[in-house]
Amino acid sequence: MVLHWVFGNAGKRKGGRPSGAAPKPAYEEAKRIAASDDVKARAALAAHEDLEPEILYFFASDEATEVRRAVAVNQGTPLQADRILATDRDGEVRYQLARKISRLVPTLSRDEADRLTRMAMEVLEILARDDLPRVRATIADEIKRADNVPGRIVRQLARDVEEMVSAPILEYSPLLSDQDLLEIVAGGCGGGALVALSRRPGLGERVSDAVVNSRNVQAVAALLGNRTAAISGKTLDMIAVDAEDRVEWHAPMVDRENLPSRIIRRIATFVSAALMDKLIEMNQDQATLVGELRQTVRKRIERGDFAGDDPDWEPAEERAQRLFDGGNLDEAVIVRAIDKGDNAFVRYALTHLSGLPFKTVTSMLNTGSGKAITALVWKAGLSMPTAHLVQTRVARVPQKSQLRPGPGDAFPMSEADLGWYIECVGG
Repeated sequence: MVLHWVFGNAGKRKGGRPSGAAPKPAYEEAKRIAASDDVKARAALAAHEDLEPEILYFFASDEATEVRRAVAVNQGTPLQADRILATDRDGEVRYQLARKISRLVPTLSRDEADRLTRMAMEVLEILARDDLPRVRATIADEIKRADNVPGRIVRQLARDVEEMVSAPILEYSPLLSDQDLLEIVAGGCGGGALVALSRRPGLGERVSDAVVNSRNVQAVAALLGNRTAAISGKTLDMIAVDAEDRVEWHAPMVDRENLPSRIIRRIATFVSAALMDKLIEMNQDQATLVGELRQTVRKRIERGDFAGDDPDWEPAEERAQRLFDGGNLDEAVIVRAIDKGDNAFVRYALTHLSGLPFKTVTSMLNTGSGKAITALVWKAGLSMPTAHLVQTRVARVPQKSQLRPGPGDAFPMSEADLGWYIECVGG
């Protein structure tokens, strides 16, 4: 729909006046108030969204800042007046205008009348060059996902010296090409701006290479944590070589899926005990590799590598097996492990107690289904409160999909339904 209202108040929503304010005065009375010395009355009049466009245009040059601010906020102000306000001497006027105009721009489709779009973009471009960082930041945050903004405005904001301006554009704007990003990195992009760029969805290998070559530790950590970023094997090798002294990289590197075996073997020589548990857990489908990782664990235990983590540490898989064999793998042990965030141990414990294969247990925990996970915990002989803990703390099930204990902490599903989930979902 063409947004006629940007030229004036035609087609605006009904009831266009401030909440709790008196009705808009008649035209002649409005002209009288506009010409009066009563600043408060003029500001109140300027807040009416259904005020005649020519009066709002007149108010855009009012000597009183309060009046101009009211015009800047007013959704019914014609774009011709907004153009005047875009260079207003008062920073708050420009800030309020930036909030309004940047929220309008994403609603303009490519089918809008050329004049509409041209005028809106002209105001936007002026504000994108504003001296106040918060004005530019407001524009950037509101248009960061827009695909109908002139590329020159987006590229300008992406290169802004203020991170609060450039970061949202670098992370989200669909209008930045890989070449734009490469030029921005080469131009010295750093700090929080480079970290934001590293989180960008669908990052290509060339840009990932550039981020790694920047030697920015936090940006590389963000890149590793970005599961949608493509990172070449050669670049992963470079990261693995430097990673031993970069603790910030360890967890996101272990969490990356489909790491080459050579990288896994490399990082297994220096990551913490907890991450070793996770590394073994994540690669259970590669029997040969898991065997090598277990040997690496043995050697590191013998060398005392894990003493700093916990002098009595042993791999989660072996702890679960030892406790199960000794008849000591009970609900209290599992709840304590959940409280410590020892999720690898919980998975192995559920495997032993349920009698299901580890792969099946992992698959059920990864379903995001409160029902499937509740059935798994029931099969393991544990209580519904523990099932809820596993849902929230281990499997991170979305709240709307969680099952909660029934009256008396009972399972909210029948045994027949629980068994059905084990049979069908658990294989």
